[in-house]
Amino acid sequence: MLGRYTGVTATREIHAGTTSLTNTSRTPAAGHAMIVPALPAAVLGLVTFAAVALIYHHHLRDRLHSDNKRSIALGAMLGAGTILLMVQPVEIRPGVLIDARVLLMGFAGLLGGWRGAGAALVVTLPARIMLGGTGMFVGMATLTLAALVGLIWRVIESRIDLRPPWNYFGFGAFLSLALVTILLFPAEARADALATVPALVGVNLLGAALARWMEVGVGQSIEQKERLERLSMTDTLTGVGSRLSLTEAVEARLANAQQSGQSFALISMDIDNLKNINGTLGYAAGDAVLRSLARRLSSATRPSEVMARVAGDEFVIVLPPAGRADVMSRADELLKAAREPHGIDSYVVLTTVSAGVVWAPGDGVTPRELIQNAEIAVESAKHQGRNQAISFDTQMRDIFSRRAGLTQALHRELDTPTGLSLAYQPQCRLSDGRLWGAEVLLRWDHPEFGRISPGEFVPVAEAAGLVRKLDGWVFDQAAAQLADWQRQGYDLKLSVNLSVLSLMMEGTAREILDRLAAHDADPSMMTVEITESEALEDSETCLENLQILDAAGISLALDDFGTGHSSLRYVQNLPLSTLKIDQSFIRSIDGDVAKARAILRATLELARQLNLTVVAEGVETQSQFDWLRDRRCQVAQGFLLARPMTASDFQTDWLEQRLEAT
Repeated sequence: MLGRYTGVTATREIHAGTTSLTNTSRTPAAGHAMIVPALPAAVLGLVTFAAVALIYHHHLRDRLHSDNKRSIALGAMLGAGTILLMVQPVEIRPGVLIDARVLLMGFAGLLGGWRGAGAALVVTLPARIMLGGTGMFVGMATLTLAALVGLIWRVIESRIDLRPPWNYFGFGAFLSLALVTILLFPAEARADALATVPALVGVNLLGAALARWMEVGVGQSIEQKERLERLSMTDTLTGVGSRLSLTEAVEARLANAQQSGQSFALISMDIDNLKNINGTLGYAAGDAVLRSLARRLSSATRPSEVMARVAGDEFVIVLPPAGRADVMSRADELLKAAREPHGIDSYVVLTTVSAGVVWAPGDGVTPRELIQNAEIAVESAKHQGRNQAISFDTQMRDIFSRRAGLTQALHRELDTPTGLSLAYQPQCRLSDGRLWGAEVLLRWDHPEFGRISPGEFVPVAEAAGLVRKLDGWVFDQAAAQLADWQRQGYDLKLSVNLSVLSLMMEGTAREILDRLAAHDADPSMMTVEITESEALEDSETCLENLQILDAAGISLALDDFGTGHSSLRYVQNLPLSTLKIDQSFIRSIDGDVAKARAILRATLELARQLNLTVVAEGVETQSQFDWLRDRRCQVAQGFLLARPMTASDFQTDWLEQRLEAT
C-alpha cells in the first residue's frame, strides 16, 4: 500500500481492506494471537472517526443548508480520515500492518448515502493511486467495496428493526465482507493474509461497535443541542418567538434591505401597568396577562410579520416594507388589540400598551441598535401619556443619553453627596403675613450637568430605584436642620415631600421616624407631603406607612390638590391635616376663569368643614394674596412672599426677625 521498506529489506506489500501485510516472515499460525493486538488499530480508527464526527457536527453541519451538501461534506471528511489511517497503520506483529480504512469507508456509505460514499471515494482513490505499490488495485477495490457495503447496510437497517447492540455488531460483521479482496492477493501472500482475518474482523467488530456507540452519543448531543436551540428560539412563558429568533429575523431582513433598497419597520410594545398588576394581583396574574397578551398579539400578527417577546413585558413585531402612514396605522391596530380586557381567574384586567416604531436601516443597521432605539421611543411614549405609538427620532436618543448619564451621576451622588442640598421656602399666614412654616425643596448642582431641576432628576431616581435612598437623604438632612433650629429656640414646621414609590415600600415610615429620633427632632413639627396617585389607596403598604406616621404625630399634607386622581376620595380616606392647592388654580384668580374660582371657593369651604389647613402654592401677585385672604385661606407660599433660600439665609431673614418681633 505504501511501497514501504521495513528495515533495509525490500518487501512485497499486500492489501486486504483494513490490512497492509508486509511479509518478512511467514507465520500462518499467528491468527488468533493477532486479535488482541488489533485493538490499537480499532482505537485509532475510533479516534479518527470521533474527530471527523465532532468537527462535522459542531463546525460544519450548521453552515451547510442542504442535506445533499451535508452528505457530501461528511463523506469527504471520512475519506480524508481514511487517508490518515492508511499512512499510519498499526503493526500488530513484525511485518504485519493493519488499519481501519474499511471502518471509515463503510461509515461514509452508511451515514452519507451514495453521495457520501461517492465523495469518500473521490478523496481516497486518487490518494491510493499516489501511494502506489504492488497492491494498489487491490487496495482501490477494497475501498470501493467498503463504501458499497456501508450503502447496503444502510438499506438493511431501514427495512429491518435491529436494536443496539445487535445493529452495531451486525454492521461490524457485515463490513468484514470487504475482506473478500484477500482472494485477489498473490498466491504466495494469500495464506499470510488469511491468517490476519480474525484480527481484521475484530477491528471491524470492535471499531464499528465503538464508533456506532460514539456516533449515537454525538447524535444525541447534537439532538440535545438542537432541542436547546429550538427552546432558545421560543419564549418559554408565552410560546412566541424569543429575542434570539427576533435577532435572526431582523438580520435576514436587514440583508434583504441592503439588496433591495427597501426599508422595513419594527414596533416595540411595552405594557403600561404590569407593575401595578404584579403588585395587586400577584406575579402569577402578571404572567397570565403576558400569556394572554401574547396570544392576542400573535392572533393579530400577519403571516408576513415576525413577533417575539424580548424582555419582561416587551413584545416586538417586525413588519414587511410599507409606507410610514401604513406602519403607524398598523401600530394603532396592535394597540387596540392590546386594550381588550383579559380574563384572569375571577378578575377582568385592563391593560394599555405604549409602542415605539423604528425604521431599518435608517434608525439602525443591527438588531441590537434597532431594538434599543425602539425601546427609547417606547419610553418617550410613556412620558408623553402612555397608550400611544411614537416614532423614534435622534432627539429621543439625546434625551435617553442624558437620562442615562443622570442615573449614573445620581448613583455616585447618593454614595458621596457633594452637589445635593436643601432649600427652604417660607409659608406664611394670610391673616397677618407671619411665618407659619417652610417647605423643604431639594436642589442638585452637578459639575457636568449644571443645576438640575427636581422635576427632571426625581423621575430618574424613581425609574432607577433610587428614590427611597434619595428620600432618606432628604429626611435625614431636614431632621438635622429642624433639630438644630429647635435647640436654638426657633419654633416652626417643616414640610418634606415623600415619593409615593417610597410609601409603597415596607418600613419607610419606621425609617423616617428613626432618622428624626437620631437627630432628636420633634415629629410633631414635621409635615410629610404626598402627591395624589392611584397607588395611595391601592397599596396596603402605602396606607400602613401613612397610619404609622400619623400615629407618631407627623402631619400629612396632600400636595397639588385637584390635579391628580379622585382627590375627594383621598380627602375622605387618608389621615390628612393639610391640603395644598396646586398653583394652576391660583393663577386663575388673576384671569377671567369663573369655573376655576368656583372650584377654589368650594375647596376652601370643604377644607373648613373637614377641619383641614389649606396652603395655597404659587402665590405670585398681591391680588392673588388678597383674594385668598378674603376667602379665609390660611396659608400662602410663593414668590410674592419669598423664593427658596439656603438654611442660613432662611434663619437670618425669617427666623431671627420673627424672634426679634416677638
